[in-house]
Amino acid sequence: MSIERRQRAARATTTARRVIGIVVALLLYFAAAAPLAAQAPAVSPANATGITQLRSGEAAQSAGASLPVAGWSAVKLPATWRGVNEGALWVRLTFERAPGETAPLALYSDRVRERYTLFLNGVDIHRSNAGPEDRSFGWHRPLFIALPDRLLHAGTNTLVLRVDAAQGRPLAVGRIRIGPDLALRTDFRWRNFANVGGPQLITGVMVILSMGALLFWLVRPQERVFGWLALMGTVWSFWNLQYFIDMMPFDDRLFWTLNADDLFVLTWAAFAFAVTFLEIPGARRFIRGSAIACAVAIACRHLLLHFGLNDAPSYLLVWPFALATLYLLARACYRAPKAENFAMLAALIASTLFGFHDLALLATGWPGVTFQLQAYGGFLMFLAFGFALGRRVLVSLATVEDLNATLENRVETATRDLRESEAQRRQLEIATAIDSERERLMREIHDGIGSSLITALAVAQHDEQSPNTIATLKRSIADLRIGIDSLEPINGDVVILLANLRHRMDRELRDAGLTFVWKSMDAPPLPWLDAVGALHILRILQEAIGNILKHAAATRVEIDCSAAPLDGANGVLITIADNGCGYDPASITHGRGLSNMQSRAEALHAKLRYTSNPGHGTALALWLPLHR
Repeated sequence: MSIERRQRAARATTTARRVIGIVVALLLYFAAAAPLAAQAPAVSPANATGITQLRSGEAAQSAGASLPVAGWSAVKLPATWRGVNEGALWVRLTFERAPGETAPLALYSDRVRERYTLFLNGVDIHRSNAGPEDRSFGWHRPLFIALPDRLLHAGTNTLVLRVDAAQGRPLAVGRIRIGPDLALRTDFRWRNFANVGGPQLITGVMVILSMGALLFWLVRPQERVFGWLALMGTVWSFWNLQYFIDMMPFDDRLFWTLNADDLFVLTWAAFAFAVTFLEIPGARRFIRGSAIACAVAIACRHLLLHFGLNDAPSYLLVWPFALATLYLLARACYRAPKAENFAMLAALIASTLFGFHDLALLATGWPGVTFQLQAYGGFLMFLAFGFALGRRVLVSLATVEDLNATLENRVETATRDLRESEAQRRQLEIATAIDSERERLMREIHDGIGSSLITALAVAQHDEQSPNTIATLKRSIADLRIGIDSLEPINGDVVILLANLRHRMDRELRDAGLTFVWKSMDAPPLPWLDAVGALHILRILQEAIGNILKHAAATRVEIDCSAAPLDGANGVLITIADNGCGYDPASITHGRGLSNMQSRAEALHAKLRYTSNPGHGTALALWLPLHR
């Protein structure tokens, strides 16, 4: 197993342990709540705020309108009754009021299932419905009733709660507290928000988000997860209608039937959304199979109700399917250990536990959290999806930023290459234009001045003019040819330049009786050497050779060219040495020729040096830098 895979497995294991720990803690809490409630005394003593909780009393079933005389049995609160299909359930409780107490008292209960009437010391003080035909219901709302001071007795007081039965629906009475009005009103407000306000707020948010998801799915049908999210939010919002409606315009049994069936559809939609979100293999087959399972559970529920039986087994049919689905989702999270996947798994586990809690609360009165939690499961699912969507958006934004940075780099590189290519193109155009102009000048000089000088030389020789005239014409032709050679493209190669010089001056040197020795020519090209620089070098060398011919009385001249550094800089060294008479540098006054040579060397950023000894010849060294 690779290191990356082991690290991924370790992260998945850690996250799974955390999720399992949360689940176990919730189960332990729910399991411990019932025994603790059962061991509590009948009436809890008043706490620091003066609130007393009534934990036990008597209950009796009677269809009459007055308090039953017989049939009373002990009951502990909270309690749930099933099978009370006719009449009403009567619950009788007692509490004590200290003599001389004058603070206003109130009654608070976290829930009373179905329609109810409250009697204080035999007087009807509150009822949730106007009459038997009034179908209003508010089972999910906590009960808060101010107790009239005129009806309260010093000492023992009696409360009687009459809960009207509805066929097929269990009756329930939650925790009942008696205490100061202001202290209980605070508890009532918090519980009313938890029971009603919170679910209503969550439902409104889910409706808006579901509409947004639906519109997104209609625009992009390939994003099926948004379609399932819209369906889940719509089904969940319909199930939460019970938190908005107090009075149905039709038989409330139809509403409760649809509401109960909607719970199965909600389970199917939630799991279908989850498997689509986590991209479970074979998700479509799973969705079809789970739809069939939920349809069978709905049919089983109606069949049980038809025969007057408890419909709880139909809900239990969903649990094996739910556990199997959670197992598949956990495996998917292990294979792809992403934070958003574990968040979705945790939200689904919590929603499943909320459903188990609500089923136990409604069916048996199991004292867990005393209000339904399933409404908050939808909020967790949407929250997990929002977290996942936010992470994916952040990843997408980071990817887009990386792509933009890459694109900017590529554009910058392409722009730079284009700029360089344009510069090269311009240089090529300039070089082409220079070459064309050079060719034109060379042709004009050769065909014009060169032809005239050659003609003049021929005429002078034919007319037997003075030797000085003929020599002058020959030097002029040689100078012209050297100038033309300087215009030839040599690509910075000094060796080629010297070879052209040798070709031009070879006959003149032989005629003068000089032996020229051209030594090894191995030098790197000079990138900066152009026609102007080549002319400067040729004129320096021409002047040096002219001085040898005029003054040195030499018989041998050596010319060398090689690579040679000077003061740490690379360059090319050209030397011309003769075996002539030489001279004493201290006794020689530099003439115009030497000054011109020095000026040309400075124009080249070169170094020019003469060395000579009387009787041992003269040497000229011209050092040319490789880079100027």
